[in-house]
Amino acid sequence: MQNLHTHTLYCDGKNSTEEMIQAAIKRGFDAIGISTHGPVPFASDWNIQKENIEAYIEEVNLLKEKYKNEIKVYLGMEMDYIPGAGFDEEVKALINRLDYYIGSVHYLGKLNDGTMWTIDYNMDELSRGINESYNRNIRYAVEAYYNLVAEMAINYEPPIIGHIDLIKKLNRNNILFDENEAWYRQCIERCLNIIRYTSSAIEINTGGMARGYTEEQYPSTFILKSIEEKNIPVIINSDAHTADGIDYKLKEMYELVSGLDIKICL
Repeated sequence: MQNLHTHTLYCDGKNSTEEMIQAAIKRGFDAIGISTHGPVPFASDWNIQKENIEAYIEEVNLLKEKYKNEIKVYLGMEMDYIPGAGFDEEVKALINRLDYYIGSVHYLGKLNDGTMWTIDYNMDELSRGINESYNRNIRYAVEAYYNLVAEMAINYEPPIIGHIDLIKKLNRNNILFDENEAWYRQCIERCLNIIRYTSSAIEINTGGMARGYTEEQYPSTFILKSIEEKNIPVIINSDAHTADGIDYKLKEMYELVSGLDIKICL
């Protein structure tokens, strides 16, 4: 078993890098990837700070050597695809120093005061962002989100596309939009029809369930069926922010995928 989506004290994780590696060893993992939230070109308290990047890389590489006889450790980052900017030159250079990276969309625009807002922090921020950036229209915001994911896939082909339907995180009980509506499913289909022609794998991510936001994994099961039809590979991760969550429902996800004709990247 492996998990390539983990966060540590360098970003918004609750445990050190070494504690995450030790937890993976204890649970019998073959490999663990450390993927702190990468730097962004504006203020953020949950992305790695630029002055800590070198220390992060050095630490993971040292631990990779320390534990080489017990587990394979990969140096990664979760990079944010920024609306209107994509990955800047600093991020592109940083990617070349990593073993892998996860490409994700968290930010969906700027508030009227110029602050970048995210789709997954809390309902107040999401509602304000939709009101100020998308004229109070949730459908416009959702369509923009999936367009950004597709744009990222076309432009950069990240090895892993993170939590592809993260936009549903705060949509419990369809409070914001109905995930069964045709327009929503068409958004996903358009996005997948682009990803299928790239080299990217789509992540199956249990983080929303682990933290009590969602009742099922990212992506939803109906999306997995479309992924199967399009022959898009997947990778199974827990998006762990704690050592205890290192293997959250990973076995259940392998069981879920075993009933589908989907290639799992190892």
